[in-house]
Amino acid sequence: MKKEIIKDQEILSKPCEAATIDDLPIVQDLLDTAEATEDIAGLAANQIGECKCIGIYLTDSDELKAVFNPKLVKALYPVKMEEECFSVDGAHKVTRYECATIAFEEPIDGKLVKRKREFHGRESQILQHIMDHCKGKVI
Repeated sequence: MKKEIIKDQEILSKPCEAATIDDLPIVQDLLDTAEATEDIAGLAANQIGECKCIGIYLTDSDELKAVFNPKLVKALYPVKMEEECFSVDGAHKVTRYECATIAFEEPIDGKLVKRKREFHGRESQILQHIMDHCKGKVI
């Protein structure tokens, strides 16, 4: 179900709880909201009012994928850039890493499967943005 994107800084500044496979319906709400929103590259669950550590991101092949409980393992090549967020007005200066190794869980066949992958460029930036949301960090 499409949800309204949250702009309330008090809600967004709360760290999210670890997600479980029981939170899988949140992914569909994220996907529905993203598909109904123009130019969205990533979305965290707290941006639609769910305080769970889940996000979706647009891959380099234009596919929306879900990540549960993402954590930064290794970061290389910091880059200063301007970034926008659907929950915050305007562009904001941030430091992101061009290359980021991220541990996460992926829903497969009714279970969360642990993964670790190196992300680069735009995908790396989007996932770092999602992880900030999960930690309650608002740009």
